[in-house]
Amino acid sequence: MTDRSLDGLTALVTGAVGGIGQATVLELAAHGANVVLADLADAEDLASGIAARHGVAALAVRMDVTDESSIATARDLVAARFGRADIVVNNAGIMQRLSADHHTLPASDFTRMLAVHVAGSAQVSAAFLPAMRDNRFGRIINLSSVIGHVGLGRRTAYSTAKAAIGGLTRGLALENARWGVTVNAIAPGYVMTDVLRAKIAAGTLDYDRFAERSAVGRWATPDEIARVIRFLAEPGSGFITGVDWLVDGGFSINGNPGEDVGPIVPFEAIQG
Repeated sequence: MTDRSLDGLTALVTGAVGGIGQATVLELAAHGANVVLADLADAEDLASGIAARHGVAALAVRMDVTDESSIATARDLVAARFGRADIVVNNAGIMQRLSADHHTLPASDFTRMLAVHVAGSAQVSAAFLPAMRDNRFGRIINLSSVIGHVGLGRRTAYSTAKAAIGGLTRGLALENARWGVTVNAIAPGYVMTDVLRAKIAAGTLDYDRFAERSAVGRWATPDEIARVIRFLAEPGSGFITGVDWLVDGGFSINGNPGEDVGPIVPFEAIQG
């Protein structure tokens, strides 16, 4: 039987419909949290299914993390239904389209990347922090990336945005720790989301290249990332704050991919 370590708490997850976001909502609900699915996409059916499956309350809200009025509306809906959000997972993000080099990328693309990942996470956190501080308890978990730690050519805007999440996390952690609010980040490696699975199957993304770079020889599943998020969301994780936690299967430490370290796990074997 799954433990109910999050009973009585309410968690809001941005970008809740796909990939890591959906896995996170399911994981938190399975451990007793009421969940708020915040997304630009329609999440009503997903919310209804989660409520029925896990016996928790689930609310779907439309939210654009680059729009302050949209965030404020979502905050007010959460307050009316649950009183506050105890846990906020800033997962909403966008991928960078491939450019030959940074100087060929339109400036608007770079600005948009920072607006969604960095300003979006900052604004959503700002909206829900006052109630957390009043309650002397809160968990904010941001999604950064291993790419923010090691960089990736032709993905400079994405690398920059994800690196900036680390600074945001540390600053917010220092500001809020004495109010019982922890702020951490998760830095995943490559994750087998449905979107990337389709790209691999279509031959537009090289699974083997990045699986080889990982020390464990494969990509993560969304569930593996969600379980770490749930751990940081739990009341018992209150002495962890300001951390940008690499969950990358050893991607960041494998400086010599291609060495005789064993076979990679085939793409078809990754379930998630």
